[in-house]
Amino acid sequence: MRNLFAASLLALGSLAAQACLAQTDGAGDDRHPLADRAASSDIVVVAQLDQTDYEYERSFPYRGEAWFRRLITYKSGEALKGLIVVPESGLGDDKCYFTQPEPWDEGPRYLLFLVHDEESDTTRGNPDGCSIEILVTTENRYAARWPQPGFGAADGRDDETLAALAEPMMFIGPGARIDASEMLNHQRRERAERNFMTIDGTDLIPTRGIEISELRRLMQPGLEIAEGSAQERDRVRVLREQMLQPRDDSEDPIP
Repeated sequence: MRNLFAASLLALGSLAAQACLAQTDGAGDDRHPLADRAASSDIVVVAQLDQTDYEYERSFPYRGEAWFRRLITYKSGEALKGLIVVPESGLGDDKCYFTQPEPWDEGPRYLLFLVHDEESDTTRGNPDGCSIEILVTTENRYAARWPQPGFGAADGRDDETLAALAEPMMFIGPGARIDASEMLNHQRRERAERNFMTIDGTDLIPTRGIEISELRRLMQPGLEIAEGSAQERDRVRVLREQMLQPRDDSEDPIP
């Protein structure tokens, strides 16, 4: 009996170590930063903005919430029901705020990276990057406009992997035209040239995008690590419960 109990302890320790290592395994691999962002997120979804409720100071939001309708779920520890609420407070580059569309406009879509805040029991944006704007192509497919701030430094222009995946595309719906009426002519030209856009009057027209399937492929290692570690934790939990069940030692005498 003692030998069996000791063996169980060793197995439990081994499984626990594997569960911990699963979260860091591959950290040195040459994987894309989007995989790291996905791995550090509790929820990864494509969602459509429904509405926002922010408090503003000098036209900048500093506190409030945004509500989203889930479209595609790539990662979640439990089934998502109803609207996804993303609260935020404070100012800074790592904050997760969204622009409220006009009441008559269709809500924009985003690839969201969210983390669960245990202290407040809320779901917040991943500080490493909470969203990537997703547009709809004229072929009715989801694609991320490229370049854009959601891709990180230099809006993803210096990322060779993203640059290689970007293709000429035509978009419809939210984000297909960007109002640049407040810019001067030379500012519009500079932005259009820098971001692979064309100019139509005072609007800028994105012409490059990356299909959502390609983004999922880049994120996949992070999603797999999360799934594997969850399975290992479940195995550890089951083994621990089995070990803690009361036993009658008289049925298995110690030799």
